Amino acid sequence: MSKYLLIPLLFISTFDFGPELFQKATSQDTRIDSTFFYKSINVSKAYKIIKENINNSKFVILDVRKPDDFRKEHIANAINIDFKSDNFSSKLDSLDKSKTYLINCYGGFRSKSTMGMMEKKGFAKLYNMKGGIIKWRAKKLPLVTY
Repeated sequence: MSKYLLIPLLFISTFDFGPELFQKATSQDTRIDSTFFYKSINVSKAYKIIKENINNSKFVILDVRKPDDFRKEHIANAINIDFKSDNFSSKLDSLDKSKTYLINCYGGFRSKSTMGMMEKKGFAKLYNMKGGIIKWRAKKLPLVTY
């Protein structure tokens, strides 16, 4: 056997690349704990989750658009905290971190940013509604309008 083939074989046999090593590495790198989740979902999934949680006091729809836009139209039972307000971060701090939040905005950018902020603040269960009210309206899903 050539000495050039022996070196890689020696190297491979020196280390244990068994499944236990892989499991250990992935469990440290990925949060598997089901009490925490941060998901971006489409509006159809968001609507389903809202319907399933209609009477759940631990579920909050958080709309982060400007108050004028919120007053014109919003998802029923949503609360409004303006993403662009000076005290947005402190208003997030005042929310109950144990509740589940479905976050929406106009197009999905501010809600995604909000989800990231809330995750860093220690909120446990967050949904970001991709596409925002634009996609919600396009699917002709119900809105409270004034």
